[in-house]
Amino acid sequence: MFKFKKVLFIACALALTLALGAAAAYADGGEDEENPLLGFDDGRLNAFDFAQPVAVYYSYDSKQLIDDDGNSYWADVVDGIELWAADSEGIGQLVLYVPVESIEAALTSSVSTQIAAANGYTLSYLPATNMFCITTPTWYTFTWEAWD
Repeated sequence: MFKFKKVLFIACALALTLALGAAAAYADGGEDEENPLLGFDDGRLNAFDFAQPVAVYYSYDSKQLIDDDGNSYWADVVDGIELWAADSEGIGQLVLYVPVESIEAALTSSVSTQIAAANGYTLSYLPATNMFCITTPTWYTFTWEAWD
């Protein structure tokens, strides 16, 4: 159901962008009308880049963890990175999914590393700046800080 909502939102956002020429959603829920923060409000990492041909998300899984005192608790932890692109009809399609195991293996590298690639989309790790980087078939590039 969550994936369906994500696909539906991407399709709606792209349709709005095409119809109005810009996507404007209040990232804070529209509470600050005097200082609106324009962006997509669906959890994507590249929420403020309106020229994006792809939306970048962390995917999460609930896992039981142990705190410093030995007590167990449940928490949502990152289990991968997803890239979603809209097809010619504006429907969101998952174009690249990278599991956290592949990502963590790359984080130990001291040289720039391509973590995964599919459908012309790539995810890389740049250790010199501790950044993840995605590229698309349309030459779009987006970078963000990697987790530690």
